[in-house]
This record gives sequence, structure tokens and C-alpha cells, in this order.
Amino acid sequence: MAYQYDIQTSNFLNLLRSGAFNESKPIGIMSEYKWKQLISLAWWHQLTPILAKGVEHYYYDDQLNIPESQIENIKQQLSSFPVMGFSDLYVFDHLHLKNKQLEGRLQQIIRKEYGDPEKSYETMQLMAIIITNVENILTCKSFLRGIIDLGRYLRIDGDKVDFVKLEKWLSQTSMARLAELQGNLLIEGFGFSKDELPFVSKVNAKAHKWIIRALMRREHDRHSSLSGATPGNGFALSSPFTAFHTISHTLAYRRLASREVRSTIFQGIIRGLAEIDE
Repeated sequence: MAYQYDIQTSNFLNLLRSGAFNESKPIGIMSEYKWKQLISLAWWHQLTPILAKGVEHYYYDDQLNIPESQIENIKQQLSSFPVMGFSDLYVFDHLHLKNKQLEGRLQQIIRKEYGDPEKSYETMQLMAIIITNVENILTCKSFLRGIIDLGRYLRIDGDKVDFVKLEKWLSQTSMARLAELQGNLLIEGFGFSKDELPFVSKVNAKAHKWIIRALMRREHDRHSSLSGATPGNGFALSSPFTAFHTISHTLAYRRLASREVRSTIFQGIIRGLAEIDE
């Protein structure tokens, strides 16, 4: 039985699903206050253009009772920041991991692939999206946009990806389980099937918890912003409160990539202390 989200979360996911993948799912009537919260949530996760596109699809739906002023506001966002391509955001040869050993393996993969006359650009692109998402997940940045980009890329060019090569790369860099997490977020939150995600070996029945956890990043960012941080700003140690929540957030993924988690926390603490000293 599918997990039942509260109406605000359900509407948020369904509007994003519509805006990103042109799929329509029922939405529910909410109060003006909840619609404002939902629109604010989209801003915090840098998803306003995608939400706006989804709202356009539901414009004549009686359930879409967003105040007219809010509709005009997000439509303006769409015209200013249209949902376009995203290949320039994920560059294969700019990828890095925090753990020194895993970073060495990743750079070896990059060098070898660029030297291969039959290199697979689509596989390189997909690997770039996955690893970029890993960094954002572990460094406490908002990563929902990256999950959506992963899904969009799979729908557009997934048939050109060499998944045997991709799975080998993920195994060599110990990123397979974090990649599987990303796939489960697409299944749970955006209606993907397991067949669309060859790197997912098992559907996680508790993936809804990761969706909720991803959405709740906004609360940590809100507290971090008190010291000048911007939405999705990442590893913050500006106070004991933010330090605790930052480290506990990263530690939640330790069973999926223990070495990368430890290295991320260590480097984050060093960088955070250096910033405090400054």
C-alpha cells in the first residue's frame, strides 16, 4: 500500500511531476496559507520554474485554488527562468569525491573514459548527475532539483546509456547505494518504474521517509539563514544548533556510503572551523 502524504506534500510532488514530466495526478484544495507555504518551499529548493510549469497544466482545475496573485507571481518566475536543458550543470570531468581513495578511483575513471575513442557521452552525463546529487545530499544542500534532472535525463536519453558501464563505475566508487537511493526517490515521489532505473536493484518501501527528509531540508536552511546562509547553502557550522543538524543529517547516510560520509563530515568540520576563525 502506497504511503499517504499530507495534502501539502502530495500537491507539491504532483505539481512538480506535472511540471517536469508532463504527468497529471489529482491535487487537493488547500487554504491560502498552505499554498503560500508550498510556493515558498519551491523557492527554497530552487524549483519555482518547474512548479510554475505544473501550475500551468492545472490552471483550469477547480482544485487549484491558489490566490490569483500567487499564480501571477510564479508565472513571472517561469518566464524569467524557463525549464530548459541542464547539461551545463553536470560536467563529467569536474566531478570530485571527498574520500581520497574514492576520489582517486573516480579520476581514473574520468581519464580512462576520455581516452576511449568509443566514449559514451550519455553514460558520462548520467554519472555526472548522480555524483553531483551525492555531493549535494551529503553536504546538506537541496537536492530535489537534481533528482528531477536525473529523471528527466533518463526519460530523454536513457535509452542511449550504457548501464553496464555505469554500474561498474558506481561500484568502483562505492556510490551504488546512493545512486539506488536517488532512483527510489524517483519511484516514490515521481512515479518512475523500476524498469526505467536499471541501477536500482531493490525498491525501498520506506523511500517516502527520504522524500520527507529532503523536503525538511528547508527547516535547517531557515535556521542557517539567520547567520547569513542562503537556501541550500550546505555544510553549516555557524552555531551548535546548525552544527548538530548538519552532522546528524550527513550521518543518516553512513550505511549507504560510509567512507564518503566520514570524509564529508571531516572536511566540512575543518572548513567550518576555518570560516568561524575568519
